[in-house]
Order: sequence, then C-alpha cells, then structure tokens
Amino acid sequence: MAPATPPPITRDDLVAGLHARGVCYLAPTPAGDERGVTDEELILGLAGSKDSRLRFALVALLLRHPMLSDAVERLCAQAHPAVVLGELRKRYLAALYLQRLWRTRLRLAFGDSPLIPERFTAEFRLPSPEVMHGEMGLQRLTEHSPYNDWSSYEQLVDLLIEQPCARA
Repeated sequence: MAPATPPPITRDDLVAGLHARGVCYLAPTPAGDERGVTDEELILGLAGSKDSRLRFALVALLLRHPMLSDAVERLCAQAHPAVVLGELRKRYLAALYLQRLWRTRLRLAFGDSPLIPERFTAEFRLPSPEVMHGEMGLQRLTEHSPYNDWSSYEQLVDLLIEQPCARA
C-alpha cells in the first residue's frame, strides 16, 4: 500500500509558518490547527503562491532569517517549475539588496544577523549589493516589473519592523 499523500499546503499553513518564524504581519492569525511546514516547504510555498503578498513575504522571511538563504540556493539547484525558480531568485535578490539598504534599521529591530550572501546577481546582470548600500541593485531589479515593486518592498520593511510580534 502506497503511503498517503499529505494534503496540499494551504494559505493558512503558509501564514502560520511565517508566524512561527517571527513574520506575523499577514492575517489571519493562526488558529493552531494548521499543518506544520518545513523551511523548504514554506519557501517553495511562498514562491509558488498566487497571492503576491505571500510571494513578497518570502523577502520578509529572508530578512528575518538570513540563514535560510542557503535553503533558497539548494532549492534553486533542484527541479522546480521555472516560474517558482524565477520567484525564488527575484525575492532572494530583493532581500539581499533590502538588507544592505536597511541594515541599521533591521539591526535595531532584530539585533545582529549575518549578511545574506551575494548570489544570482551575475545571472540577472545586477550590481553588487555593496554598491550604494543595495539601492542601485534594488532599483534595477524593480525596473523589470510592470508594478511598483519598489514601493511594495519599502512597505514590506515597514510592516516587518512594525509588526505586532516584532520584538516577541
């Protein structure tokens, strides 16, 4: 008999996974009956979500837990749909640049944390995150979007730092 396939990961499961990792600005507040997700499941679920707020939350997750950057690199080396791989790389780069741009503010809110390693900049032909403290790279990254991603990323930093669980 084949092992039972786990139920698909829901939006509530992803939000609960974020809350469990200190990213709690998205609603609804977890009820406690959500399925637990691994770091890799959470990262892939966020990158593959149809909800743009969840895709952007991947950036917040990386800013809050830079050590998850290695998981993103491992996932990008595996066979996943091209759209998911593209989202993983794009959100990784956004976190890379935002961390440099808002380093002092993030440190004041969450304490010292390691720098997100520079990855994927060459394949996107983007500058080093050290150029203009990441501002130039983030600007060039957002130029490829038909939406105002710059504003969304700035709002994301505010939401992450001002969230109710920020100091929990």
